[in-house]
Amino acid sequence: MTYEIKFGTDGWRAVIGDGFTFANVRRATQAACDVIRQTSKSRLILIGYDRRFFSDRFAEAAASVATANGFKVEMGAQPVSSPALSFHVKLRKAAMGFMITASHNPYKFNGFKLKGPHGGSVDEEVTKAVENRVDVSDVRTSTDAAKRVELAPAYIASLKARVKWPLPRIKGKVVFDAMHGPGGVLFEQLSSKRDNLIVIRGESDVLFGGVNPEPIDVNLKALMAKVLETKASIGVAVDGDVDRIGLVDDKGRYLPPHTVMPLILLHLIEGRKMKGKVVQTVSMGYLPERIARNFKLPFQQTPVGFKHIAKVMGKEKVLLGGEESGGYGVGLWSPERDGLLCALLILEMVAMRKKPLSALVDDLYQRFGVSNFKRVDFPLESPIDKGPWTEKVKALFGPVVAGANVKSLLTDDGVRLTLEDDSWLLLRPSGTEPLLRTYAEGTTPQIVDALLAEAQKIALLKEKKPVAEGKKGKKKRG
Repeated sequence: MTYEIKFGTDGWRAVIGDGFTFANVRRATQAACDVIRQTSKSRLILIGYDRRFFSDRFAEAAASVATANGFKVEMGAQPVSSPALSFHVKLRKAAMGFMITASHNPYKFNGFKLKGPHGGSVDEEVTKAVENRVDVSDVRTSTDAAKRVELAPAYIASLKARVKWPLPRIKGKVVFDAMHGPGGVLFEQLSSKRDNLIVIRGESDVLFGGVNPEPIDVNLKALMAKVLETKASIGVAVDGDVDRIGLVDDKGRYLPPHTVMPLILLHLIEGRKMKGKVVQTVSMGYLPERIARNFKLPFQQTPVGFKHIAKVMGKEKVLLGGEESGGYGVGLWSPERDGLLCALLILEMVAMRKKPLSALVDDLYQRFGVSNFKRVDFPLESPIDKGPWTEKVKALFGPVVAGANVKSLLTDDGVRLTLEDDSWLLLRPSGTEPLLRTYAEGTTPQIVDALLAEAQKIALLKEKKPVAEGKKGKKKRG
């Protein structure tokens, strides 16, 4: 049977040597070339790749197909980040960018992202069109080598133009965790010798040191330990293709996205005097909305996937967009999430405020409320048909949940209920695997646990243990 190529929330991903093969990369590339030929006048295609096993070879395979289809093809000379490729696609007015990466996924995966001429991930209409073109045309290949170009310098220069550069000196050291992706090399190019910079996990390792390159608490033990060991002021981590960020404060504590996004948002509003709409996915929390309301900024919630945020960015002036996976983007600058840019904004914030990061978190909680967040993923016997499942689960909730009144119940992407104090619970089935993802945020850890207990009852999974427990919020300090 022919392997079916399907694009998820941000690209097609599969296990290397199983679904992700040279033949399938060529099939996907031929389909993308067919779509580009029908929709774009540009004949330039840019190709980037990360440090994963054979990423450069898969990129060469894609380049051979694009070249055979008559496109001018330029390929990165070195591994690079997804945001850097997006930047160049827009700068060069290319028809599309192909990024070979599986982002934060385990080492055995690789993937294929499509970047549009607007400078971000293409929307679902484009990926559906590519899926529908797979195997419609015979795959063409060329033996001509693609032109190699340096993608980092112009991108790095653009980041320096966005922040106050050089940054005022931050008291203490900065630990940057590249998680074995290309982020460490890029960050070092941004930094001067006077910066108290320590890079960990900066070397290339196709096994990622046995840790998934996803910047969440369970994968950042090395960063937390290094921050404490060196008495650093801040610890920053980026994922495998540098479009997501994880943050550790000066006390060695991991800060979940539900705290990081509002910190960046407050800095843009108060530190940078910027305005615009605030957009977040349904799995994000209540602090950004409270901040937006306080500063009289428009606010919108979207389904999970940064492509939905990017779509809003293409139509409106969006100050900041963010998702629970740790991806944030300044829409006034680019419709792309960017871990490196967000790292610089966090450093700029700490330098300008002249306070430890932990103190800035305390200030945030004092002004806008405490955030405690937890996510638990439950295994299922088979994937869920979201439509009937959503209606069934919606009917199970009454006016009172976990001892509190329900304020609202939304079904835009899964089932999300919100209590009167803004605590909330989201149940969201995976679209690609037999998994139920459950998320909860509340004013106390006890409320969060009570909400997740309700989720477990509804999922009828009492006899099974959760397969993954991710981001945990912080208790109120002091």
